[in-house]
Amino acid sequence: MINQNDPPRGSMYLYDDIQPATVDGLYKMTVTTDISYDKTVQSAPIDRYLNIIGPRFSLDPTLVANVYPPRNGQGAYEDALAQVVLTRRTLPWERAVGFPTPPADPAIPPQNGQIPWVALLVFQDGEPCTILNNQHLVDVVGSAAFARLGSPANVLCDAVETDLSLLYEILPTAHEMRLLAHVRQVNVEDKELSAGSSEGFFSVVMGNRLPVQGAKFRACLVSLEQRSDLLQHLQDNPPALSDTGHLNVGIPAAPLLRFPVGQLHDGFATISLTPKVRLVLLHTWQFTCTGPGPFKKLMQALDVGMIGKVVTPGQPAMTDTGHQRLPVLDRAGQNEVGWYRGPLVPWQLTRDPLGPYHSADQCRRATVETGAEDVSYAAAFEVGRQLAAADAMLPRELMRWRTESYRQSARADTILTKIQPAIALDLPAPLAEKLHVTLPPLVSVSATKVIAGGAPGVADRYGINHAAQTVGMDPQILSKIWGLASEVEAKAILGGDPATLGATVPAQPQTERADTTLEEVAADTSSLDRLTQARSRILGNATVALQTASGGKE
Repeated sequence: MINQNDPPRGSMYLYDDIQPATVDGLYKMTVTTDISYDKTVQSAPIDRYLNIIGPRFSLDPTLVANVYPPRNGQGAYEDALAQVVLTRRTLPWERAVGFPTPPADPAIPPQNGQIPWVALLVFQDGEPCTILNNQHLVDVVGSAAFARLGSPANVLCDAVETDLSLLYEILPTAHEMRLLAHVRQVNVEDKELSAGSSEGFFSVVMGNRLPVQGAKFRACLVSLEQRSDLLQHLQDNPPALSDTGHLNVGIPAAPLLRFPVGQLHDGFATISLTPKVRLVLLHTWQFTCTGPGPFKKLMQALDVGMIGKVVTPGQPAMTDTGHQRLPVLDRAGQNEVGWYRGPLVPWQLTRDPLGPYHSADQCRRATVETGAEDVSYAAAFEVGRQLAAADAMLPRELMRWRTESYRQSARADTILTKIQPAIALDLPAPLAEKLHVTLPPLVSVSATKVIAGGAPGVADRYGINHAAQTVGMDPQILSKIWGLASEVEAKAILGGDPATLGATVPAQPQTERADTTLEEVAADTSSLDRLTQARSRILGNATVALQTASGGKE
């Protein structure tokens, strides 16, 4: 169900952060009951413990709603910052990095809330970046950070190992980490995936490094919980650009290893070791930044002078109409030569008046000048169909449209054409208006009128009309079977009219009686005497029957 506070479709609300109500950890609850008896108060405290456990050294893949650039994607991502979208709105702020709030920076607006404990690092292919699986936590974070984490025993985690110098170049500072994590609230109807029972809130962690063209990259979501040693160094030595354009992060001096070598003049050789560092790895994916660039750069580099002119070798030849010859593989598997033109031309075009189309084959054209096939509209049809099929909302809307069409068709064919003549519904004349009328009230009113009016009388209650249609009541057939002289004689036998089933029965004469009153009937004692005699006779008969049954005994 969509909440009334949800953003409108096609828009979103952004929040700096959403702090959890309770952070992960062990909680103690003490309940004390004071009992008073005989002026003596006794207390009975009860302690209960609650452990809130959330993602810490690993991340459930179901908590990752989306990543960008896409996993194993290839495209022009040089102007896009990598980001990971999490279904848990409070996850980046559920733990502490163990680093005090950085001092106010006049160049950065003040923010509320704590520093996120996760960061998204982007490594370019060729840079020192090694993924390690199932490592002991103490081997990843070091003994000091392990102690600050509470020394959890028997914890295995994935890790990413890199050079400390490179990490200081790409690791965001404490100020940047707060700017690189936020919360988005979107309308749930706009999401391609429901992402479980999400109400439209997603936390987003972004990287701080732009990819370069023609390189492969690995994005790593890492944990910085209790890694104050790394953030403190960046706070004390903020990155700055040197004269050569590189970041100067004030990397601490690398340790020196000295061992005896007899051939050297002082007997020792000095080798500088590049320190390594490991971080807890929560999620990772790869992508490749390829292509000439985004759409804007492609359009700015477009050479419209190629249309209708001889171009340099290796460049596609364009006709004066903007078409280009391309090999076409037809449905039969034969290679042909066709013409294709994109939708972008430097002049006004007229719309195709032959649509709409139902398939790409209906869009195929044959050019009169060359006799070759023009597949421009067919290609556009296929591109539009695939783009529509990629939209998760399209199948839902198509199903809704088809369901509504079937419902209206059934309403018109069955309900309106059958119910209306049966019970005389009071409906508008046009069909379009009938389809939008609410039927239940009209049906109930009409059905009530029919019931209240009663059913019509039965015309042939005893089936005489049906009996008159039998073979034995047909004068023509009866005259042939009985060998009568004519049908007239048969009709006479049947009673003249065959529909009357025999001769006409005259009505019995009624005895005429004079009008009398109730008083005159009561004054007639002769009828009462007859009733009295009948009663005495019945009682006598009953007495004789009882004596006979009892053997003559009274």
